[in-house]
Parts: sequence; C-alpha cells; structure tokens
Amino acid sequence: MRKRRILILILISLLIFGSLTFFGEKGIFHLFGLQKELARIKDKNSKLEEENQKLKEEVKRLQSDRRYIEEIARKELGMVKEGEIIYQFDTPSKGKEQAK
Repeated sequence: MRKRRILILILISLLIFGSLTFFGEKGIFHLFGLQKELARIKDKNSKLEEENQKLKEEVKRLQSDRRYIEEIARKELGMVKEGEIIYQFDTPSKGKEQAK
C-alpha cells in the first residue's frame, strides 16, 4: 500500500512537471512562439534596413547630383526650364468615343 502511494505521488509529480514543461510560461510551446516572433522581427528588420539604405542613397543623390534634382523637379513638381514650351493634349475619354 505504501509503495502504491509513492508511485502515485511520483506519477502526479511527473505529470505536473511535464505539463509545466510544455504549457508553462517558459514552456516549449512558448519557446516556439518566441522563435516565430523572432524570425518575423528579423525579416521586418532586414526590410527596414534595405529601405533605409535606399533612402540614404537618394539623400546622397539629392545632395550631389543636379541632374537627379532636375528630374525630380520635372516629374513630381511639373517644373520646366525657362524658355521651354509644354504641349498638353487631351486624351479622348471612352464616353465621348461611344457617343459618336
């Protein structure tokens, strides 16, 4: 009878220890979740580093390359050089073509 109680006590202890190992706050499942989160954060970090590098290159070009500045001014701001003539053409819309 005494051996049986000790065996039951040992089994209960092992069951509690095993459940804490897998499901506890610092358990194996929590560790897997942290590893997934770490991989996601590393991926996001590398993407941000790439974007940061591209922005640094653009800043460098804006500080030193006059042609690039002119290109940006023309595309984004619609600026023109003095003496240039701009021709704008209306593109026919589909509604007008169908009415004819």
